[in-house]
Amino acid sequence: MADLEFGQLDVRYADHETLALGGGVELSYEVRGEGPAVVMLNNFAMVSPFWHGFTTQLEGDFQLINYDLRNQGNSKPGPEKVRFVDHVEDLKALLDHLKVDRTYLIGTSISTLIVRDFALRYPERVAGLVLVGPAFSPNGGLRRELVTRSWVASLDSGGIPQFFNHLYAMSFCDQTINGGGLPAYLALRDSFASLFTAEGIKENFLASLELDDNPELLSRITAPTLLILGDGDFSWSESVVEDALARIPGSRAVTLARAGHVPFFDDPDGFQKATGEFLRELVAAGQHVSA
Repeated sequence: MADLEFGQLDVRYADHETLALGGGVELSYEVRGEGPAVVMLNNFAMVSPFWHGFTTQLEGDFQLINYDLRNQGNSKPGPEKVRFVDHVEDLKALLDHLKVDRTYLIGTSISTLIVRDFALRYPERVAGLVLVGPAFSPNGGLRRELVTRSWVASLDSGGIPQFFNHLYAMSFCDQTINGGGLPAYLALRDSFASLFTAEGIKENFLASLELDDNPELLSRITAPTLLILGDGDFSWSESVVEDALARIPGSRAVTLARAGHVPFFDDPDGFQKATGEFLRELVAAGQHVSA
């Protein structure tokens, strides 16, 4: 990893602010940099400060917005059970609050489904998509359902420790896991255990099982789309990438070597290079967003 040592993540919040959505729900968010607005969405196993170490090269050209999803980090879910559609509407509420009419969206793993559904529901608000290690498949949702249920089973049987072992082995590539060794594993495990609860993660995963995984939804995306995959991603192969490109109009893909399901962890420089080039190309082509 170029920007930080694997296993050593700074998860301190910077100048975060809070948006109250009613019913006890609050979103904690941060805004950094200046330029066209780019919103980065967490997956269910990260909090928003994680983005700091993987986006330093983008701050000079873009206004970066990151936030904790309800039921994680500094955000509060309220008393009602979280539904997956809540995450989509929370994103809209945050954009409205910040007066961002149109934006670029970056999703990772499960949040690529939030990005997908937001782009389908509010296409006029989206100028471009970067989908990193997508949780969806261009061939159907059975595999995602089976993986999600296996993660829930880990949470039920062994809590955060067992779930982390399961997640760690699937998220990072062989080179990263073996290169970091036991010190990196222990550092990330301890950090993870201090940031998440089994109940919160489980509720979000169960909510994701409500989703429609019909691959035809991908053909309705109208925004230019970049897929960023690691060549060690547990659920994507070269042929699956080809299937996705055939499904999503105006899409392209970048595969990062020696990277896994969250390739920005393994290769921050490669992730930022691919993302920056794509977004700058859209800006130059007139795909304008709110600043």
